[in-house]
Amino acid sequence: MKNSPYSEIELLEIASKFKKHLKNHFSSIKSVCPGLDQDFIYRFKALYYEAQTHPLETQSDSFNQVFNLELKEFADQVRGLFPILRFYLNKAFPYDSNLWEAYGYCEIEKVVQDFSTLRKCIEGAVNLIHEKRSELKAVNCPEPTLDEIVCLSKRIADKHDELLEYLEKKEIRKTTYEGRLNELFQLIKIVQQAASKSLQNDPESLKHWSFLPKEFIQKNPNLIPSNL
Repeated sequence: MKNSPYSEIELLEIASKFKKHLKNHFSSIKSVCPGLDQDFIYRFKALYYEAQTHPLETQSDSFNQVFNLELKEFADQVRGLFPILRFYLNKAFPYDSNLWEAYGYCEIEKVVQDFSTLRKCIEGAVNLIHEKRSELKAVNCPEPTLDEIVCLSKRIADKHDELLEYLEKKEIRKTTYEGRLNELFQLIKIVQQAASKSLQNDPESLKHWSFLPKEFIQKNPNLIPSNL
């Protein structure tokens, strides 16, 4: 969860400004904050460069476009195959509407909107094919059509699994990235507080370390800790 009042771009701009001036004022700032040592500086810079050079989901749009296009292609194939299946189910089981009503136009349009519902629907169709293949064959249902539905189900399942894996990794990347930004913001607060103490008699230098608007400070007086 984000702990900074700033956007990603704003936070990186603040970090960049602090990093730029940190070298010149390191000794004076360190004098009031012993914990602000060289390891601290390394960590500060590392977090900044990691966030700057590896922005969150730079390829997410292209990946989403690929999955959406493949979903559309699968949906088109389902629209072509299911009416045939419905016709022969109706022919084989004219008095059992529960078997074939699920493959009407409106029902198909409901299930082709996302991979999860499409996968569930076509896997149900495959189970039905395995269960009723002999009856469908008796009314001359084309075997290649049934085999194509079974094959398509496998392809949809594989692609859905790929999508789920992508979404899981995306969430992990998001959590990791937010964690870096949160840690960077904590280090920024430490640097800002130390600079405020060490440079309180040097307003010209101190202005480089002011990053919170006055109105924000007034509304959030406890955001910057009083002790380091």
